[in-house]
Amino acid sequence: MHDFPPSAARRATEHRKMMQEGTILSFTVVHHPPEGFPTEPRTIALLELSDGTRVTGLLVTNGITPVIGQHVQPRMRLSRITSEKLRIYEPAYEITEQKPVEQKVFPGYILALTGPSGVGKSTVTARLTRSVGRFAAPVPIVTTRKAKDTDEKGEYIHVSAEEFMDLKKSGALVAATDIPSKTEQRWYGYRASDIAAIWAKGKIPVVITEMGLLQELSRHYGRRSILSCGLLPPGRSKRTMLSALLHRLRSRGRDTEESIEDRMKNAERDLAFFRDQKELFDHLLVNEDLDTVVNSLKGHVMELVKA
Repeated sequence: MHDFPPSAARRATEHRKMMQEGTILSFTVVHHPPEGFPTEPRTIALLELSDGTRVTGLLVTNGITPVIGQHVQPRMRLSRITSEKLRIYEPAYEITEQKPVEQKVFPGYILALTGPSGVGKSTVTARLTRSVGRFAAPVPIVTTRKAKDTDEKGEYIHVSAEEFMDLKKSGALVAATDIPSKTEQRWYGYRASDIAAIWAKGKIPVVITEMGLLQELSRHYGRRSILSCGLLPPGRSKRTMLSALLHRLRSRGRDTEESIEDRMKNAERDLAFFRDQKELFDHLLVNEDLDTVVNSLKGHVMELVKA
């Protein structure tokens, strides 16, 4: 069957996502490949890629014995030849070192709430952590943006752009991102020390993220550590969801029209992220009823406490 343009485009997008460095989590040898594949045994591995995504792929050993924890590099490789003599190329992963990379110790769980501006992340986080304060606590966000009267107490640590860059260069920040704005330079990030302090109390850190912060947290701590929940506005289409966000942003009265314009542009990008990087999310929740969303998250927190 020949690919139509949409399916070919989707496969090309999937291939681009898979063309990342990774680490071997497990592997097996297939001694009798299906018809159309090369007849020699093939080593198939479960890999964790640099953005935290887990994929299954062909392992190119180059005569090196595979070991869990080894580092691999992506490459395109002839996978099979169809009955129509079409040569199909797929991403494969080449072992680049003899010794395995030292395995990271599992640090603990982090609950990440991701969603566009105006969807209610701060409200949900505040309500959730007040409800399950014995088991979870919010992580303060380090930011260069100006303080607002509507900020939750302890929600932000306000620093200058110079101070933020010093923290970033020193490695104190485990995740950092610059959110586009016409009105001010807005950097956001999380300090490793703040997350570690919450773990030390036996609690689950709760972070508010967007695409950059979520990906960096997943890379730093490992995808397994992140219970990733996406918050969506109500609506069955992108248009109705954006309309709901616009209504919320205007009705809460915190932002200028120029700021709202920035946030709406970023919101379109954020909504596309849910579709394009769905593997980074464990749950997607529509924030139509606050109590329903908070109760759902409480259930997830209690599951982690028992884990």
